[in-house]
Parts: sequence; structure tokens; C-alpha cells
Amino acid sequence: MSTEVERLMTEAAELAKNDKSEAAIEKYKAVIVIDKKNIEAQFQIGELYHKIGNLPDALSAYLHTTDIDPEHKKANVKIEMIKSIMDFFNPDLYNP
Repeated sequence: MSTEVERLMTEAAELAKNDKSEAAIEKYKAVIVIDKKNIEAQFQIGELYHKIGNLPDALSAYLHTTDIDPEHKKANVKIEMIKSIMDFFNPDLYNP
């Protein structure tokens, strides 16, 4: 891992810790530009999008994570969880 990637990962983690999710996502995306196979950055993007409630982008990031590592357990669990949330349908909500 290059020193630039390490620096960006550290900065992103610090931003995420301080609830600056959008800024952290941008740092992680900068890591992906440098290292397209950085699985940790890709997974953390998904985690941050999930945290702020952006489920479609979270799902996309988790799917990219599994493109890199199909056996990534956490990403696979998150994908199934988000799919079940997005597929949920309650007919009572649409039939007053």
C-alpha cells in the first residue's frame, strides 16, 4: 500500500469517526482512484452510505466489494439486508 493510500485511509477513518461521513466518503473514493482493488475503502464507502441512509449507493458499494472479493462475509450480509429492506412491501400502507 502506498503512503498516499495510507494517508487517505487514515484521514477518511478520522473523518468517519468524527461523523463527517460525506467527507470520509470522498477520501475513500480518492483511495479507489489510486487503488481500484482496495477492498477496505470500498467496504467503508458502503458502511458510510448505509449510516447516512443512502441505501442504493450503499448497496452499490457493497456489490463492488463483492466484485473484488466474492467471499467478503460482511458485504454479503449487508447486501442481503439492504435487498430485504428495499424489497419490503406492506399493502396496508397503500390501502387505507
